[in-house]
Amino acid sequence: MKTFVSLLILVLVVVAIARKPRTGINQSGSKFITPKEWLSEPSTLTVATFNIQTGKSLTGIRDISKSATTIAGADIVGVQEVYATNWLNEMGIGQTQANALTNNTSFGHLFASTRYRWFREHRGNLNLSKLPITKWDIVMLPDVTGKSFRNMTVFHFTWQHQDVVFINTHLHTSKGREQQLEFVLTEFDKHDRVILVGDFNSKIDTPLLAHAFSEVPIIDAISKAGLDLNNPDRIDWILTKGFKVNSGEMIEKGISDHPYYEVNLSFNEIR
Repeated sequence: MKTFVSLLILVLVVVAIARKPRTGINQSGSKFITPKEWLSEPSTLTVATFNIQTGKSLTGIRDISKSATTIAGADIVGVQEVYATNWLNEMGIGQTQANALTNNTSFGHLFASTRYRWFREHRGNLNLSKLPITKWDIVMLPDVTGKSFRNMTVFHFTWQHQDVVFINTHLHTSKGREQQLEFVLTEFDKHDRVILVGDFNSKIDTPLLAHAFSEVPIIDAISKAGLDLNNPDRIDWILTKGFKVNSGEMIEKGISDHPYYEVNLSFNEIR
């Protein structure tokens, strides 16, 4: 019996060590993989969000190339549920999901893992940009569960001689989600020209989100573009401030268990 208890304790300790969050704030220009080419600045900005479910389709087939094709036309994209580099990748076998999503494109990218699992980064969010990024932050979000760790990435870049901030996040599914949403919306509110994208796991009637729409000059860019208007259960968002929405595109679930949303933006006057 003592042997069994000792073994059980050892297993629990190993699991606890093997599954832990990324901590603190990481800030550096060195880990953002810069765009392969920078030809000219776009006259309008095409922004997208896509939870790719680690490349798995609704039929259970994993084909990351379909996700890559879907996002290829955007200028800046927040991608959620992306696998980190695995042991085989580190030995030069196979391709990372980040590389698969940026192959044959001019995207620069930054992977922001949310946790470690079995002593390596497990999965997280991928941030893609065809525009040069001047500064970036990866910030861990408040966590009350002790097991479902989340973060947000904050990109700073210059477009049409204006400073712009792009935030990508993926919030928890249940307990603690409101605190995380409040944290992200607080960051959003700090900036004049800002885009916030991601899987919020929050519907339009979420009290905090509804309150933000009434108090802060936020545009729900997906609705403004006329996309997915009859879906009260939508949990993917593109929120903007300091922009006007010109058009948009949506691809229904299939490639992933989430739709793909893309909007085309230009500047609004800031009052």
